[in-house]
Amino acid sequence: MPQATNYKPIISLISSIRLDGYRTTFRPNNECELYGIYIWSQHAAASIYPLLQNLEISLRNAVDREARVRFGDMWWETIHCTKDRDECHFYKNIEKAKECLTREWRKKEMRRRRGAYAQVQPVPEWSHDRIIASTDFSTWHYVLNNEFNSPAPRDNHGYLWPKSLSKVFKNYARINTNPQKVRKTLIDLIFELREYRNRISHHEPIWVKAPNVNDARTAIDTIRVKINKIELIIEALDINLLKVMKKVGLFENARRVCSLEELNIYRYTKPFCALSPEQIAVIEQYCHDAKERNETIIWEHDTVVYGLRTLR
Repeated sequence: MPQATNYKPIISLISSIRLDGYRTTFRPNNECELYGIYIWSQHAAASIYPLLQNLEISLRNAVDREARVRFGDMWWETIHCTKDRDECHFYKNIEKAKECLTREWRKKEMRRRRGAYAQVQPVPEWSHDRIIASTDFSTWHYVLNNEFNSPAPRDNHGYLWPKSLSKVFKNYARINTNPQKVRKTLIDLIFELREYRNRISHHEPIWVKAPNVNDARTAIDTIRVKINKIELIIEALDINLLKVMKKVGLFENARRVCSLEELNIYRYTKPFCALSPEQIAVIEQYCHDAKERNETIIWEHDTVVYGLRTLR
């Protein structure tokens, strides 16, 4: 059993500063529980990552699709902006994406030219698709800023906002019916979730540290608030996307993993189900198959798909 393992050598390989946050917030009774909480947090982060990735990619493509329809392939060169472009973070990010493409191309070109008779090739003209794919999340946070919002209705045709708001965020009224106020709310939400994505990417604790976060339940509540905000923006973008993400179980999985009940499995404190001999007889072969094959055995009941797998 995992509880019988000597965790001291394992704990010593993890930063004590990193683990202090787990000790303070979750108050484990021993090092076995501490390591279980640490592993749970990694599973929790993994469950949230697909939500954030879908948010980033869908936001990027929704903005790009509408801007491309209105202004053409290289739409960022055409749209109006009230700021000097040299001072605008969005344009800096577009240039950074081009520089990244060029840098990677040069590395490959240097390797290619190690051949004796390799000819020097000019740097390619990067396509719309390559540039957009190389941008980072912050690009699509910055493009919502006021400099891309028309200062007067007569100028709407040259600016991205507010004319494109209802095309990019089809259900923005779910957040606020006022176009100016909803854009400000979206900027704040997307910035918050972009920062959260960065925390997860850098393996930082995924709960929010605050004076009122002092135990497992309050810590998990802050994680679930983030999941709710991701869901809200996805719904504002496209209700069909939200339905598909729910249909494949992304939100349900994240909420299941990011729960006190799931945490207690990793702390070894959640009680086992009491199964009768008859119930064990029914599932015994499936349990054996799941263990031997190391796979999830699935079945459907009343249009819901269930899974059985080994946990540890």
